[in-house]
Amino acid sequence: MVEDPYIYLENLEDSRTKKFIEETNKETVQKLGEKASEIYNEILKSLKRENPLSLIALKDDAVVLFYGEKGRIVSLNNNKEVYSSSEYVISSLQRVYGSDKEFAITIGKKGSDKTRLILLPRGKEIDEMADNPFYLNNELCYVKTYTENTPPDGGEIPTQRIICNGEIVYGKDLKPGQFIGVKVINDEIFLVKSNGWRWEELYYGERLDNLKKIDEGEIIIPIKDGPIYLKNNMIKNKDKEMIKIDYPVVDVVSGEDFIAVEVIKDYRTPILYYDINGKKREEEENHDNVSVMDANNDNLYLIETSFNFRYRIIKNGKTILESEEKENFSVNDIYVKDETLLHGFLVSQQDRPKGVIVYGYGGFRVSLLPFYSVTFSYLIKNGYSVLITNLRGGYENGEEWHKAGMLLNKKNVFKDFETFIKLVKHLGGKVIAMGGSNGGLLVGATINEEPVDCAIISHPVLDMMRYHKLYVGKYWLEEYGNPDDPKYKEYLLSYSPYHNIKGKLPKTLVVTGINDDRVHPAHALKYVAKRKEEFNDKNVLLLTQDKGHAISDPESTAQEFSYEIAFIEECIENKL
Repeated sequence: MVEDPYIYLENLEDSRTKKFIEETNKETVQKLGEKASEIYNEILKSLKRENPLSLIALKDDAVVLFYGEKGRIVSLNNNKEVYSSSEYVISSLQRVYGSDKEFAITIGKKGSDKTRLILLPRGKEIDEMADNPFYLNNELCYVKTYTENTPPDGGEIPTQRIICNGEIVYGKDLKPGQFIGVKVINDEIFLVKSNGWRWEELYYGERLDNLKKIDEGEIIIPIKDGPIYLKNNMIKNKDKEMIKIDYPVVDVVSGEDFIAVEVIKDYRTPILYYDINGKKREEEENHDNVSVMDANNDNLYLIETSFNFRYRIIKNGKTILESEEKENFSVNDIYVKDETLLHGFLVSQQDRPKGVIVYGYGGFRVSLLPFYSVTFSYLIKNGYSVLITNLRGGYENGEEWHKAGMLLNKKNVFKDFETFIKLVKHLGGKVIAMGGSNGGLLVGATINEEPVDCAIISHPVLDMMRYHKLYVGKYWLEEYGNPDDPKYKEYLLSYSPYHNIKGKLPKTLVVTGINDDRVHPAHALKYVAKRKEEFNDKNVLLLTQDKGHAISDPESTAQEFSYEIAFIEECIENKL
């Protein structure tokens, strides 16, 4: 293969890289800045309205992570603020196994994906890039992720280790790209070892140095008579099949006398209730998308979202807190058949929209179910429709659906996306193809083959020949395949957006973050450089922000969303 002339853009400290970012940002501001500034305040105001991101049920209470103008942890029992921060972004709320009263959060600086683990309510800082805290033999332990430097006991990165009392006690044999999760229940250790997003192995024991594999599976659930676990769509108790479920399972939790199972049925998430012995009690079908579920004692807590409301917090079937902001959008289930039957959500307010945002992801078992989006709500109110596509590679129809869009089946995802794009064009609509991260790969690959009017590619994976060499890309080998393996090399090369750029592509906005340590910004930088320099493409713009992949404050997010909306407006109105 010919040497990549833009490989220098992988070095963010190279003066040429800094100059390229400066020049492309300047061009983007010149073309979109005025329009984006008109939109910014409204988007920021909406982003600052509080939204619950996570919930944990403790022994006698439940705590919720709200994020808006600042991040804060709130007790549901008395609505008391337990912790807040306007200086840092609270990125997650986590259970501490082995403690009934404690919980943990991860916090990061605005614009960075590096986090620190904090134990609450005492506020003890544990470590950087740490997660999954638990007590073992009265010692606080946790899982630490190494992405930049090798762990003290050696090995390739990215990788993880279990740390207890400051010492590495497990993980030396982990391969790069494997990750682990630990639960300690009644002094017994249950460890899940994941190989990408495809399959997991379950291990059990009383000591970390003497764990035995018991099965393959996904979720371990504590109940009175000992833990049960999920394997495929079967809940098992040791080797005994306990509950067979006919739908893809999203989550399972347990209370004193019940087991609650969240499933995907008709692209929504009903809750199935069983007793402790596995006998079905009832089914709650009136949930669009339960994003979080947890239980304590005889209580079940849910956080639900949808296209027309931000959130509801539900306790035992009753709404106890909900967002004031509600929409009245029309939501239609769209079915279209090409190679397979596909489903999408058409969300609109106009019979004749200015354009249709066709949004997709299609990978890593991610299901696109009803969700509230500040960007989409703004666009719908301003004359657009949004088509959320459920593509192979996701989990909407279970693990076989996921497998049908990964590895040597990845092109199925692009075909599915093209099917929706062709439907919109057949009906006379203008198409804005949009996706981020793996969805950026989706859009980048699709527009090389299928013409659209406009495209937005955010925080994307675009160079499929080097993705595994950049940051945590080795975690994705099980999903995409290894470019160094002849089995996958030619297939990856055949669809890699960076390697298959065509001469005539749509107007495109590419967005990345300089501190993104999950998807290297070089994917975006090299793609734009190649389009501009080799193809003299004046239709591609690049916005590089001082932010990470996931962690950002409302102001940074509002800037990104404002530029994306401004691009759509200017592109559809032919002002670029």
